[in-house]
Amino acid sequence: MLINTTRFGKIEVDENRIIQFPSGLLGFSNEASYALLDDEIGSPFQWLQSITNHNLAFITIDPTIAVSDYEVSISEQHLKKLGASALEDLMVLSIVTMTQDIKDVTLNLRGPLVIHSKRLVGIQLVLSDMRYSTRHLLFGDKLHFEQQEPVATAPSESTALAG
Repeated sequence: MLINTTRFGKIEVDENRIIQFPSGLLGFSNEASYALLDDEIGSPFQWLQSITNHNLAFITIDPTIAVSDYEVSISEQHLKKLGASALEDLMVLSIVTMTQDIKDVTLNLRGPLVIHSKRLVGIQLVLSDMRYSTRHLLFGDKLHFEQQEPVATAPSESTALAG
């Protein structure tokens, strides 16, 4: 599928790799279809580009790159909504807000995107965990580029998932 974007021009997107957010994202409830595009080679950032709105794209990052002990509580209801039976099927992304000064770049830890990596269905959660902010300084914690293993707890009413 060929899509037109403001940032990347016309790009080819595999229709089988389009992520559906049935409820949209906060503030963009009418935008449900996105492609996840890699940034520069070696960059930890990815672009979540709307398929239908060429002006709409979000910079995202695995939140554990910035906050190594980041955890998201996933309820059984959310697991069902995503069609997930295992935490290993889920990935977590945070939306990044870029600024001119790199030290002021923030990420939204309070509203993570949780995506079933095989079914390509996602939701945006709103966490009540007060440890996390919508404007967490990206470089506030030690930045590292190691992938963290998900931290899972025994299934109960709520299950923890690390980014």
